[in-house]
This record gives sequence, C-alpha cells and structure tokens, in this order.
Amino acid sequence: MIDRTQIPDPILPEHFDTTHIDILGRGPSVDLYVPRQDAFVICCHFPMVKCDAIASTHFGLWGFYPIPYITVREKVQNEPIKVKDWVVLIKRDNKNPDNCPYNAGEIAYLWACTQKPKSIHLWGFDSLFSENSNWDHSKNLVDITKEKFDLFTIYNNQDDSKCVPSSNHTIHKIIKQNLKSHTVLQRGE
Repeated sequence: MIDRTQIPDPILPEHFDTTHIDILGRGPSVDLYVPRQDAFVICCHFPMVKCDAIASTHFGLWGFYPIPYITVREKVQNEPIKVKDWVVLIKRDNKNPDNCPYNAGEIAYLWACTQKPKSIHLWGFDSLFSENSNWDHSKNLVDITKEKFDLFTIYNNQDDSKCVPSSNHTIHKIIKQNLKSHTVLQRGE
C-alpha cells in the first residue's frame, strides 16, 4: 500500500518571489549579466549560473532536479497562450510544420509575463530582438557548455554555437507587445 505521507508536495510558482525576474538567454550579451538582488533567475536549457528555474523545450531531458522546469506544450484551446503552473500551453497550429516552433527564451519570457512581475530583465536575447543578428551564442557560454555538459546528449551534435530561430509569428507578436510594458532588454552595449 502506498504511504501518502511520503509523497512530496509539488513545487509551484507561487512558492517563489517573482517580483523581479531575470531571464538568461544564450546570446553574447549574457556574458555581461549582473545578478540582481532577490531576482528570480531563469536559465535556458541548463544552469549557467545559480538559477531558480530552467526553461526548456525539452522538459527534463538533462535532469537538473530539484530545479523546476518551465516548458511548453501545444494544446487545442481557444486562447493563443495559457500558463498553468510551470507549463506554457500554446494553441496548436496544425498549419505549422515544425515540431516545436518556439525557443526556450520565448517560453521563459511568456511564463514570466504571466507571473505579473514588476520587472523582467533579459540577458542574452541578442538573436531574438536584433534585426542584424547572426544567431550566435556567447563564446564564453559555449566553452562552459562543452566543459560541463555532454552536447551530443543535449543537441545530438557537438556544435552549440548557434540559436534556432522560432517560427511562430503569433508568439513573436505577443512577446513584442509585452516588451513595452515591464521589460528591460540588456544588449551588452
């Protein structure tokens, strides 16, 4: 018989202070990240610094528990985006040929917006918001990634130098609308 007293309670977003949120992407400006006191820190795919959550389109693939994962699922629903606990539910687009047309930074940002923070700071989002981006990752971060993680397991190859652009235009539109309200984009200038 299962002893119900031994089953842990779920870790929920409301257990954290999300008044200020820092999201660390993987672009070159992430190298200039300066932690803010008491900020809730989200890293994309794996820990780059001591973080409170990991955003990934590959939920739990690398096992950085007990850090919560923020992830995405497509669902048949009326709303374009809905957030439940750590999951960003996005309206299924049957016309889109991509298996997962979102990148981890977008998912982290959409999740962060629904937490209603006073501020969101984005670091390493160079490719997402720069018209002239070449989609490069931070050279420093690539070196750390190669040293600490098995890239073949994570990406099915040893190259971690480029981001994959998202193809969902509805998501981009919602992100750009939200950017005007409470976001500081750190460009590393």
